[in-house]
Amino acid sequence: MKASKVFKKKILFFLATLVLFLNMFIIYGGITLAQGMSFFARNLEINDPEAKVGDIVSQTEEGLMRANVSYDENIVGIVGENPIIIVFGKDDYNTLPIISFGETLTNVSNAAGEIRKGDFITSSDKPGVGQKAERSGFAVGIAMENFDQEEGLILVFIQPQKIIFPSETVYGGVLDRIFSELNVPETIPEVLRYIFALVVAALSFIIGFLSFIKALREGLTAIGRNPLAKGSIQTAMVLNLIGISILTLAGLALALFVILY
Repeated sequence: MKASKVFKKKILFFLATLVLFLNMFIIYGGITLAQGMSFFARNLEINDPEAKVGDIVSQTEEGLMRANVSYDENIVGIVGENPIIIVFGKDDYNTLPIISFGETLTNVSNAAGEIRKGDFITSSDKPGVGQKAERSGFAVGIAMENFDQEEGLILVFIQPQKIIFPSETVYGGVLDRIFSELNVPETIPEVLRYIFALVVAALSFIIGFLSFIKALREGLTAIGRNPLAKGSIQTAMVLNLIGISILTLAGLALALFVILY
């Protein structure tokens, strides 16, 4: 009986030690590995004999080749080095590990300007070499560190995706126009008038919407508490909602009047 208890204690001690070791490995060793290696990769056949570690590769009619077009929409990933796990694909003489998600070293240049941590990285006209993305388009990932040299390797979080810069959207363009106009003294009064109209319109809509929701909720609650007065409550709700709508439209009309006159 005592031997059985001792054996159980030894087993529990072993499991506790194992769990502690695994936690330490994940916290400390895992971080170190993540900084120097890529976790997941796919062994894919490359038809470009000059492709090397860090190069951006894309799908072409000739197969997987180094990307040589800016903002290439067919980017597959980065040629990796020492990946921990190969998802699929047999390691062969004409295959290379391709990283499509995760951190890995990537070839970049300053062709589009110095790269800062957090900048999107896209392909360039130079085969396999990335650059800073300056406009909306297809990107291979996000820079994890600064880079101010002519060409070299930096750590990039790989996640091929289409990006849209806020300044290139309709709202972004409007804001850019407002800020640019504020730099011209002659146009400041007009710009301020537009901003005031925008604030009035936004507040009218928000207040009207919140009042509408509140009135509707209170009306439904009142009907639930006093079903016999359902008709009169519904009439009061309709009148209340009409009043809210009129006030909201009046606010929008005021904003329009400020803009036009």
